[in-house]
Amino acid sequence: MRIKSVAVNGIALLTLGGALAGCKGSGSDTAAAPTPTQVTTSDAAAAPEASASPAAPPENGVAKLTATEIVAKAKAALKSAKSFRAVGAGTDGGQKMTIDMEVSGTDALGKLTIGQGATVQLLSVGGKHYMKPNEAFWVKVAGAPAADAKKFANLVGDRWVIVSAKNADMKQLFNLVNIDEMVKLDGKLSKGTAKQIDSYQTIGVKSSGGDTLYVATTGKPYPIEEVEKDGKTTFSDFGTAFTDLKKPAAAEVVDLNI
Repeated sequence: MRIKSVAVNGIALLTLGGALAGCKGSGSDTAAAPTPTQVTTSDAAAAPEASASPAAPPENGVAKLTATEIVAKAKAALKSAKSFRAVGAGTDGGQKMTIDMEVSGTDALGKLTIGQGATVQLLSVGGKHYMKPNEAFWVKVAGAPAADAKKFANLVGDRWVIVSAKNADMKQLFNLVNIDEMVKLDGKLSKGTAKQIDSYQTIGVKSSGGDTLYVATTGKPYPIEEVEKDGKTTFSDFGTAFTDLKKPAAAEVVDLNI
């Protein structure tokens, strides 16, 4: 996944545009009790056997594919996961940028931090887009005078600001849910080396543009990490149900005609 700057009404903002370990599956707190094993007296006296270690996930075969085929497999796997988390950090014009997004289908929820203290939360649900900027965002990113920024912040409070469907520029902020753009490397592709990332064994795919996408070689061929010259993004929480990703109540929304 890549973090790119895009022009939004002449303002440089960040959005996710390419390739974002571990699956945090939620299971029942009460597992069914195992069936007791019937043993003879001699069996009972014997020392208990050590529990077998969980089997490692099987290799998925992507390491044997071409670079282009590996990227295609990564896109397909991410789409099949239905949901995932993408966390990225990078620099743009000397400013540090970070983003943390939950993605579920075409819906997304997350937070973008720009420079020192300017943040905006982003929410896309049911085809509608919302944003929740802090006061520093209006000043440092939107270029508003401090007095106006304070008025905006007081007016909005902790509510979500509706992003108009007619505002094509602002809607670019929500392109992060396009997996074909998220898992995309520019330029000529070539296979890189194997790399262990947390619990994942991966194979790298390098682009002539300088990016490297690491794809899992065991289990599902998920994209795990993308490294760029000026940043890095990781993917995790594949298939997780994000309960906080939901439509805001009417009282939590304000329309500023943005």
